[in-house]
Amino acid sequence: MPPRGPARVPADVMKVLGSRARPDTSWVAQVAGCSVSRAESAVDGLRRFSQDVEGLAERIARTGRSYYAQFPAPIDLYALVRLAKPANIVESGVSSGVSTAFLLLAVRSNGGGALHSIDFPVERLRGSRNEPWSIPQGLGSGWAIPPKLRLGWDLRLGRSEDLLGPLLAEVGGLDFFCHDSPVDASHFEFEMDAIRGHLEPGSIVVADNTEWKTFEATAESLGATAIRRKKSSLGAFRVPGPSVHN
Repeated sequence: MPPRGPARVPADVMKVLGSRARPDTSWVAQVAGCSVSRAESAVDGLRRFSQDVEGLAERIARTGRSYYAQFPAPIDLYALVRLAKPANIVESGVSSGVSTAFLLLAVRSNGGGALHSIDFPVERLRGSRNEPWSIPQGLGSGWAIPPKLRLGWDLRLGRSEDLLGPLLAEVGGLDFFCHDSPVDASHFEFEMDAIRGHLEPGSIVVADNTEWKTFEATAESLGATAIRRKKSSLGAFRVPGPSVHN
């Protein structure tokens, strides 16, 4: 079996993100339809962004917490975008902005592409129980993203049920979709139904907090196969089409 190790990930990046974010290059290769060595090379490109990742962690640390609910495999997400080189990326769910930051880093590495993100921010309240994805008071969606990465980022605030349809009509073809919203079966089914008719050949769909029956059915309806990342709720599929770019 091909190695899954993070040998190509800089030690300082792994220190910032923690062992939970250790990349699974076998899964990335399966999803992208490429060799493990190509997936590892894509991960290797993160080396040049060590300072940006450190900046992300520093902004989170300033709030007095080291962790907020966030995408569990940001390095894998970066690698998939590097391999697919999507023109149009849509992300549902931002919160602190960890997944968004890695998408933006991949877009920068690719030298092109547009990221459109939708978020319905929930403010953190004092003296009450808060959701782990709640946003510290005085801050906004994507607050942990270093300012220089925000250039060209399209952030839309509101419910996905209200914004996703118009956004998809605006961008037309969809090359990469990332679902990173809270667990809700009807919400997940809505998003899968909404994107189905906009996905281009070769496009990739990644989803955390996945309703697997719905996800598998969506993949099958497009001639694709949903692939689970290890033993988790994170999965992805690639619509049949052209091979990933060199």
